[in-house]
Amino acid sequence: MPQHRKSLSTKSLPYIKNGDYGSAFPLEDKAVQYDPERWVSYRAFLKCIFSKDYKGAIIDFDLAQKIAPHIFVMDHSYSFYKGLCYLELKNLKKAEQNFLEDIKIQTKGDSIKNIHYNTLLYCGIVYYEMKNYKKAEIYLKKCLRQFPQFPDTNFYLAMINKDTAKEYKSYLEIAKKSFEEGYKQNEDNEAYAYYPHQITLHEVIQELEKAK
Repeated sequence: MPQHRKSLSTKSLPYIKNGDYGSAFPLEDKAVQYDPERWVSYRAFLKCIFSKDYKGAIIDFDLAQKIAPHIFVMDHSYSFYKGLCYLELKNLKKAEQNFLEDIKIQTKGDSIKNIHYNTLLYCGIVYYEMKNYKKAEIYLKKCLRQFPQFPDTNFYLAMINKDTAKEYKSYLEIAKKSFEEGYKQNEDNEAYAYYPHQITLHEVIQELEKAK
């Protein structure tokens, strides 16, 4: 790839990290124009995580699936990110379908293989939003077995167990302690953008006040 084409996306990074998407995306668009197979999935990722253009991200991921069938960008499958987009667009059925497809891609039919804990988290969140608390708890507890200190997982398990005061408070206390010890989703770009449905220490503290 000619160096100037690669540098277009590189030049956009400071704008992306500073939230100046008006300056960043024209550079990303040019990079896609020169080499769509290389850059369209990355532009889709940026739309999903940074600019929160969920409909635009889905269009780009659908295009990427046609022209760049390796189906991964920034350590996750296209289906994972489409699941995030549909979750934020409140199309929970489509979100569910995409996260389950992401699991199939990761495991390749081998049930013994570990599933990424963030996939398990978001599957749990989708079922939580569907009010299917039984399924939500199954996925969240699978996530917790991999990552016991995950604040988000403990928070959503607390929400599911609001009617059980002891469990509700216990999960919230673990979430608070984990936050204070620096645990988080561990996504590379988490320092620059909140991921969908990502919770904050403030939210945990607010819930703990209710648990008293």
